Amino acid sequence: MILIDTATLSLREFPTSDQRYAILSHTWSLSIDEEVTYEEMVSSERSAATLAKPGYSKVIKTCEIARSNYNLPYAWIDTCCINKASSAELSEAINSMFKWYGDAWVCLVYLSDVTDTQSSFHHSRWFTRGWTLQELIAPMAVIFFDSEWAFRGTKESMATHIATITGIPSQILDHSADLNDVPVAQRFSWAALRETTRDEDRAYSLMGLFDINMAMLYGEGRKAFIRLQEQILSQTADMSLFLWNDLQTRQEYTGILAPSPDCFREMRTVNAKPTFTQRDFHLTNRGIRLKVGLAWEADTGLAILPVKHSIGSTDKPAGIYLRRVGLDLFARARPQDYATIEGPRNYTVFTAVRTLTQSQSKSIANLVISVSIPSDISVVKVEPHGSWNPSAQLLHSSHTGAFLGYMMFRKDHEPDYHRLNDFSVVVCFRHGQWLATAVDWPRWSKIQGSFYNYYKDHLDEMSYNDTIEDREIGCIVAPGLTSVTVHLRGGVEPSVHIRNIYTR
Repeated sequence: MILIDTATLSLREFPTSDQRYAILSHTWSLSIDEEVTYEEMVSSERSAATLAKPGYSKVIKTCEIARSNYNLPYAWIDTCCINKASSAELSEAINSMFKWYGDAWVCLVYLSDVTDTQSSFHHSRWFTRGWTLQELIAPMAVIFFDSEWAFRGTKESMATHIATITGIPSQILDHSADLNDVPVAQRFSWAALRETTRDEDRAYSLMGLFDINMAMLYGEGRKAFIRLQEQILSQTADMSLFLWNDLQTRQEYTGILAPSPDCFREMRTVNAKPTFTQRDFHLTNRGIRLKVGLAWEADTGLAILPVKHSIGSTDKPAGIYLRRVGLDLFARARPQDYATIEGPRNYTVFTAVRTLTQSQSKSIANLVISVSIPSDISVVKVEPHGSWNPSAQLLHSSHTGAFLGYMMFRKDHEPDYHRLNDFSVVVCFRHGQWLATAVDWPRWSKIQGSFYNYYKDHLDEMSYNDTIEDREIGCIVAPGLTSVTVHLRGGVEPSVHIRNIYTR
């Protein structure tokens, strides 16, 4: 750790942070040239241009207050105490930042845009920056100064105002509650709408709040926030990580991980629900593998993933919508919303995709079959469960380019009903084209139990396929003088039309 000697203003390096030092929290000047760099501080002779910088006056004032008010021999300032030319030292500093602020004897906050009015404090740019979040939370003693370095108060004396401005509970500000007991979604909500100069820093500035260490990969952009969530997943069973809503995306489907801290802005009142069971989830090469009980929305066929948390004063557990897009694969549906869990749940083992591109989202929305069902025919069963949207009468395939499923139908209102009235339509999407065939009950009863294994090896039986024109692809004649014809139409919105034809 590199510290400034408060008497000589020279830099000294120490192996640990076990020193008595003050630490400065501030917003950098809009012009980076106004701040003092590490290279300027270690120069054998500081130039007149360096001494004239506004940033150098912050060095002088920080050391003066640390020495005269608190008798501290050292101080730390991020602009000049990190050798940013060394990627190893920069990575160590960023990963250690939360600890360094927490170990400081006192944190001095310089609010360069605050005057003597109370409103200027509430609207200070300092409360909108990403890095200053941990600089507020980590230290025990925080002292605020305005643009003239006049004392404005402490974190303790101004806790009510700060909690109102930031949404951070006073118990976290005064350290009477453990940060690790706060739901992940709520901690992310404190960072919503805060800004950093680089996209990556929106993630890197939050590592300390979750006790995470990560390699710095500047250039990865918003992927850094995905990587941060993956690291959190590896260390916690807190499912509120999945509880977010993206009010900016136009995608109909997304991954289960949030693209930005902004998605958690409405999660300040997330509360953990007591539970007797803990479900495991872990990262795989396909996504996030979960073993949980899913609820199902009857009208849309969407699954609802309970996250074992509630929002606000309601006692009902919250969840997120999922759409099945494969045999055991789900994507986040309706990412602008979150759900309230009602009704029974079915224990399910499945994989949720981590992220989805806009083109992948469009594939899920477009690679569907529209099924027009006569009023006297009902849907008995659909596999995979959750791929059928009853209200829109759409059967969803997958964004991965492969899908195999079926729909079972039944002729209603038959006075002498028996299972011979049942029939199935088998649907497959492969190599960019749809295939389908209709199967009557006698034959279907023999292959249904091993449906997937059978058709994986007998796709040649699904010889009717089309991606361009409206074409008849299968026909069965069931008892009761009912003939059902299946058509498949290609293009952007392929469809299967089931038509009733009465014959004698």
